[in-house]
Amino acid sequence: MKPAVDKVQTSLDTFKQGMQKDKSNNISKKELDGERDRYTFGLLRTIQAETYFEYQDEETAQTVLKLGAIAGRYTGITRLPLNEQTAATDNLLDEIKKLNLAEGTLTSVQRWLPFIEVSNTQFKAAHDTIIEDSARLADISAASLVAPQLTNDLHNLYTLVFAYAQIGTNPGAVEAYKELEVLI
Repeated sequence: MKPAVDKVQTSLDTFKQGMQKDKSNNISKKELDGERDRYTFGLLRTIQAETYFEYQDEETAQTVLKLGAIAGRYTGITRLPLNEQTAATDNLLDEIKKLNLAEGTLTSVQRWLPFIEVSNTQFKAAHDTIIEDSARLADISAASLVAPQLTNDLHNLYTLVFAYAQIGTNPGAVEAYKELEVLI
């Protein structure tokens, strides 16, 4: 009887894996993208607002003009396809970092950068996790394809236990048959 039980266990494990194949992970790229969009939009609007202010310090005024030019190139970044937006966000951050904003200057702009960087990194990690899960699950058969084999193995086990219960005096076999009868 052990070979029949082992065969059912193997089929059941394969069936469970197939059921889990359709489970999506708890990471929501849409939520992460929404957060990233909010921060990016805030940064671009802040830069735009800074361009209206008349700075007395010539260096800061030039930096703001450069920031304005950068922001102008990334107008509409939040409407790009997700993968393009991820790359564009990296490029935006790189261009702003190249300006080497001095500590304490343009703090209204600088406060957005860590939030954008973290949200973009989280989005990339979520995307990578989804790709890895898809690759891992590609080799697992769907539950609907495994179900007929599981049904057949359970039927064979049921028939075997029924035969043992009818011809044998083993109370364990009779009890197992009763439990299977209830389950079926």
